[in-house]
Amino acid sequence: MDAIEAGVYRRLDAMRDDIIKLTQDMVAFKSVNPRFMADPANSQESDVQDYLESRLKALGLDVTRWEAEARRPNLVARRRGDGGGRSLAFNGHIDVVPIGDREGWRYDPWGGDIVDGKLYGRGSVDMKAGVAAFIATSEAIIRAGVKLKGDLQLHIVVDEEAGGFAGTRDVIKRGYRADGVIVAEPTSGFIDAAEGGLSWLRVTIRGRAAHAGWRFAQIYPQPEPDAENAEGVNAIEKGVKFVAAVRELEREWAHGRHHPLMPPGITTINPGVMVGGVGLGANGLPQITSNPAMIPDVCVIDFDFKYLPTESFEEVRNEFEAFVAAFARTDPWLRDHPPTLQWHLSNIDFPPFSTPPDHPLIKAVRDTHQKLGIETVLTGKRAVTDAAFYAGAGMTPIILGPAGAGLHGDNEYVELDSVIETAKVFAGVVLRWCGIAG
Repeated sequence: MDAIEAGVYRRLDAMRDDIIKLTQDMVAFKSVNPRFMADPANSQESDVQDYLESRLKALGLDVTRWEAEARRPNLVARRRGDGGGRSLAFNGHIDVVPIGDREGWRYDPWGGDIVDGKLYGRGSVDMKAGVAAFIATSEAIIRAGVKLKGDLQLHIVVDEEAGGFAGTRDVIKRGYRADGVIVAEPTSGFIDAAEGGLSWLRVTIRGRAAHAGWRFAQIYPQPEPDAENAEGVNAIEKGVKFVAAVRELEREWAHGRHHPLMPPGITTINPGVMVGGVGLGANGLPQITSNPAMIPDVCVIDFDFKYLPTESFEEVRNEFEAFVAAFARTDPWLRDHPPTLQWHLSNIDFPPFSTPPDHPLIKAVRDTHQKLGIETVLTGKRAVTDAAFYAGAGMTPIILGPAGAGLHGDNEYVELDSVIETAKVFAGVVLRWCGIAG
């Protein structure tokens, strides 16, 4: 094992220039997620997959390609083991977010410029360098003639930046499974062993429409109500009251719920969109949003709802719905017209995961780190990743990747030394997890 492992590491050192070029080549493709583009046909997701498919086939890997949506192909490359070992899948996405304001970039966002050991470009660290690292790992193991007991899979997908509907979710739906999964998102070499759950939630509060000229009757109750112009009930005001109550619940949860790998207060309930108006349309939003002379009878609030890695969605859903029911009982109008809830808005539903620190997959990383002289640090992911979908399907994921900065912002870069180090860590984990045959 020691000699084989050392030989693979030497090979990766010798491949440094090629790994850097692979990363540069991938960055050069403008593979912006088409859901964020005025003309989706301009996305180069398909082009970067063409490039990678050719390289993976040249390695002798069994490559399967399909279009989850038009011009949006996923790739799964497999090297079958000789048997008796555990299977391992690497996951990475090739879609990127838009560059934003070009004036904010010091270097060409698609140029892959290298300055002071950093490779700049959109998608460099999020996450084309991670993909380059696990492709290089596979190549080094194959070129070294090492046979594995367990299967090795590379899941290279589209659409992660928009929720993974056409990407990793589609890969899993097609039946691809592994005993362990490493998602190569950037982690600066740390192990993200936990990730909280996330659901988007829409709360709709109904009031009663009326002419704003009769609002005075709501502010100062009249001895003789006007039958022709009934008093309105302002749904926006009810919504503001509800948001304030949710803020107190959020604070309560922040103080009372913790996970050792997550920052305090991670259980946020963020009101990201609030729309008030008159008339509930078929799209779930108010039909009239431009007439202040009307007392609004609809207020729609969309929340980004996070929960702990160790909590189940069913638990937090039931608790929040009980909170909403209790809130409604405090208001005479809402008592009879309670808010309605729509979970998984826009199909956003990321299951949580919490991989135990003593899990064999994490041990394989620890042992590799020890061999390479790297300190092992366990953390939790603040955002959400495709690791959630593997966990939701019953697989065991961790998140591990290179270092860099600027993801989703200006001047994104990846640290090149960390890309090579990441490829070595991946290689050591493959050898330990899958097992060496023969």
